[in-house]
Formats: sequence, C-alpha cells, structure tokens
Amino acid sequence: MLVFTLLSIIFWLSFAALLWTYFGYPLLMYIRSKVFPAPIRKDPNLQPSITMLIPAYNEADVIRRKLENTVAIDYPKDKFEVLVIDDGSTDDTVKIIEEFADKGITLLRQPQRGGKMGAVNMGFQNAKGEIVVLSDASPNYEASSLKILMQPFADEKVGVVVGTLAVWDATNAVAKPAGLYWKYEAALRKWESRTGNTVAVHGNMFAVRRQLHRPLKTGTVNDEFSIAMEAIRQGYRVVYEPNAISYDDASSSMKDEFNRRVRINAGRFQALFSAGYLRAPNLETSFRLFSHKLLRPLTPVFMVLTLVTNLLAFLFPNDGNPVALNGLLGVVLLLGQLAFYLLSYLGWLAEKQGRHLKLLNVPYYFTSSNLAALVGMWRWIRGTQKVTWQKREAAN
Repeated sequence: MLVFTLLSIIFWLSFAALLWTYFGYPLLMYIRSKVFPAPIRKDPNLQPSITMLIPAYNEADVIRRKLENTVAIDYPKDKFEVLVIDDGSTDDTVKIIEEFADKGITLLRQPQRGGKMGAVNMGFQNAKGEIVVLSDASPNYEASSLKILMQPFADEKVGVVVGTLAVWDATNAVAKPAGLYWKYEAALRKWESRTGNTVAVHGNMFAVRRQLHRPLKTGTVNDEFSIAMEAIRQGYRVVYEPNAISYDDASSSMKDEFNRRVRINAGRFQALFSAGYLRAPNLETSFRLFSHKLLRPLTPVFMVLTLVTNLLAFLFPNDGNPVALNGLLGVVLLLGQLAFYLLSYLGWLAEKQGRHLKLLNVPYYFTSSNLAALVGMWRWIRGTQKVTWQKREAAN
C-alpha cells in the first residue's frame, strides 16, 4: 500500500498545482486587487518623447500595413521617432521600408542576421526618445493607443507599461481559443498590476523608460520579458494598461502556433533559470514568477502525472473507499481526463479536415499549447533553441 499512497500523493499534488495555476493564483490576485490595491498615478496629458522600435525579418507581407498604421498614430510628430531594424531579410522587407523614408521611418540594418535581441540592442543604441516602445512587425495600433500607453509613466515608480493584444480573426480554428486565452491573460495582468507588478508581457505593445535598458546577451530568446525583469531589478513597476490596444492576426494553423509557443517556453525557462530572474529582488515578485511564469510551462508535467498515477492506482484493490484514487472518485477523474484528451484529438482531426468546431477548439488548443511547453523545456535543457526567429503565417 506504500506505492498506492505514493501514487495518491503525486496525483493530488499535481492536481493541486493545476488548480492553483489556472484558478487559485488568479483568484488570489483578484481578491488582493480589491482588498490591497497599489494605485498607479496616471496623467492623460503626459506626452514624453517616444522611439518605436520594430525588429523585422522577412515581413514583406505585413510591414507596409504596419508602417502605414504607425505613421497614422495620433501622437505629436516632433516627439515620435520610428526605427525599423532589419535582421537580414531576404524578401522585399527592406525595399518596402525604404519607401517610408520621407514619412519619418528610419531603417537600421544589422550587418548579419543575429536574432531579435541583437536587433533590439541596436535599436536602443540609436533611440532618442524618453520612452521606447517595442513592437512586432504585424500588429496594428489604435490611433490613440500611444497617448493612453504613456499615461502610467506619470507615476515615477512605473518603468514598463504593456498594452492589450486583441486578435483579429475570430473564426479561424486557432483564433477563437487564442482570443479566450488573451482575455484570461489580460484579466490576470490587470489584477497583478493593481497589486504591484505584472510578470507577463508581450512584444506587440511594450513600453519602457529608455534609461532603464541594459544591453542583454544576443542569445536571449524572450527579450521583452528580460527587459521587464531588469526594470523590476532596478526597483520599478511593470504594469498593464488595458485601454492601449493593438490588433494582431491569429496564426494560420495550430502547427504554426505550436512552433511559436515552443520558442516562447524555451525562452521562459532560459530567463527564469539561466538568466536567474526567478531570484527576484523580493519574495513577492518571486512568488508571482513561480505561480504565473514557472508553473504554467510545467503544466504538461502535471497533466502527465495526474493521468499516469490515476491509471496506475487501479492496479491496486479498492477497500470500499469511494473517494480513493481507485474508487468511484478515481473513476470519475480518469473518465474526465480521457474525455478531455479525446476532444483534443477530435479537434486535431477537425483542423486537418479544415473544419472549425468550437466545442473542440479549446481542449485542442490547451493540449497543443502544453505539448509545446514540454518541447520548449526540452530545447532549453539541451540548449537547442535558436535565437533567430521565423515569422509565423497569419490566418487568411
């Protein structure tokens, strides 16, 4: 019975980790945001000088749209600088960027392809604005987004502000669950910000005080997250501004989304362990990193453990206890897991056939994303994640 007891302990610890990651921690942040808020001072009239950095690699299909959107942003032109850093594109990206030279767009070119972090470092070296806004080459900004994004910088304790990401295509098989995921993430970031720091940032709309930037190793995979952690190390807050909105395409397929998430998760492990950001300046930030950024990519490990231990428990005789792992409760838990994975498999089959079934999208997206986290962890362990990035294909 010692083995059965051990299986039960592993199951319930893994199950508890899953519940804490997706429900317990967000609930705690929500309660704290209501009971112990940390207000952020905002100024709607604040308009510091801005440099927008747009790293680009083979973005010919989206860069024109991006630059047309950028020059139309409602912000004083004498305070708005735009630098596009090309990382060795082999398509018409550079040619298109050069067409915007007379509209205030400056092109910088890395002498050889070195990855996004190298492009970002070059951009910061040439930036003149008080605030630097990092943006991927695909998202569009609402006209008033930068004015809104600047408002929290009126608080001298704020060092980084991240905006909202909205997904355009809500009919694609990947787009709908991606949209649900970002809504979930947005709520959690809002609650984290209202109580101190959010530890989740993205590259679609990311603003940082230029003075806080410290050049990072070109091997850094998740550049925005690392820049945010450096700001926290210097005693500044990282906050979320929900009213500053950018729009991006959904991935064209789950395979493309899978590859993107593999890279993100490999970079997450690199930042937390290789770069040491899990050892935050204070216990509170370490707790948030542990709950939000470490347990999340470990979810597939917990999922495997709950399934395997639940199955193995039935190798042992039941003593009539219905709530034991090999009793009635165990049967219900096992059937629930198997049903979830069956729906995920059916979602995979539906995508292969070009069918979009909403009932199957969420379990398929969740399972695929967590498989990507597992692959990302493996790449980090082996040190095989490339720092150069491949652009994802947008949904049609």
